[in-house]
Amino acid sequence: MIDVTVRSIRVPHSIDAPEIVDLEAVRQLRNAHAAHVHGSSAYDLTLPQVLAAWQDQSDRPVIGRLAERNGLILGTASVDHLPDAQSRTAGVMVRVHAQHRRQGIGTRLLREAETIAAELGRSVLQSWTEHRHSGGAGLRASTGFGSVPRDATAMFARRRGFRLEQVYRQSTLDLRSTALHTDALCARARTHAGDDYRYLFWLSPTPAALAPALADLKSRMATDAPSGNVDVEDGEWDAARIARIEAHDAVGGVRRLIGAVRHEPSGVPVALNELNVSPADPTIAHQNDTLVRAEHRGRRLGTWVKCATLARLRELFPQVTHVETYNAEENEPMLVINEAIGFTPVSCAGEWQKRLS
Repeated sequence: MIDVTVRSIRVPHSIDAPEIVDLEAVRQLRNAHAAHVHGSSAYDLTLPQVLAAWQDQSDRPVIGRLAERNGLILGTASVDHLPDAQSRTAGVMVRVHAQHRRQGIGTRLLREAETIAAELGRSVLQSWTEHRHSGGAGLRASTGFGSVPRDATAMFARRRGFRLEQVYRQSTLDLRSTALHTDALCARARTHAGDDYRYLFWLSPTPAALAPALADLKSRMATDAPSGNVDVEDGEWDAARIARIEAHDAVGGVRRLIGAVRHEPSGVPVALNELNVSPADPTIAHQNDTLVRAEHRGRRLGTWVKCATLARLRELFPQVTHVETYNAEENEPMLVINEAIGFTPVSCAGEWQKRLS
């Protein structure tokens, strides 16, 4: 192990402050990994986005550490958690510059993160990893659905006691060749759903009248979406949290498209589909949450809300040529919808857990 100094990541009040070098290191490591996995800058974050996220400690406070040697930052670690004292989980992310790996830096940073989590009273560490597809046998998730390559990232997590609980499939859709097909799917799904349902659409910022319903739908992601053996803790969703997230988007010039289906007899939105478009690559739209409330499934609302929102995307952002999405490999209903629309797999991601006690 090479000799490094581990210290706290500083979060300045301004992007012009000298301490911003710490968050710039966080940003560079994160963007470099995303570019390696995806082969493009489409997933890049800007420094203002990173600063805004670290400054706002409202929903998931984050504690950061970095490893440096002779003034050179070699790696970073972060621990994010819910402010609820009853919470048992903490998210952990460790990244090390490619040229400085296999020197014990990642292990040192992870130990520091585990100490922070333990001091916070958290007993379950969670981490998210992304992987390029590769040949050969991979590591299978505990759910029995999907696997990730046995690459350096996966093997590091496994050797440090993390268990692969879920695998997510990343898929992309070519909008240029699927418009007529998705419009036809949309029309059929709308007819099948019947007159009790109505499609709604808006661009961020979310209107005040719709924010509580959106918060309710997003809270359902923690209870209605497949989670395998992952201990899901998502905190409280309300209109204020929606506003904070959309404010972070605005800092980076990100536009969010929200489609929903409302159940007219009750007046309650019961299906959700979110897309966002980032200046990092305005030809790609990123799909966020997609959900149909459990009691309203079987009516093709998922197909309707996704296809209708794709139509609005083509109309409002004609420069977008592709859409990408992630889905748990055991989420067969949503994967079936995506495959019918025309999404094809391109990479994968892993959801990991380690129990400290």
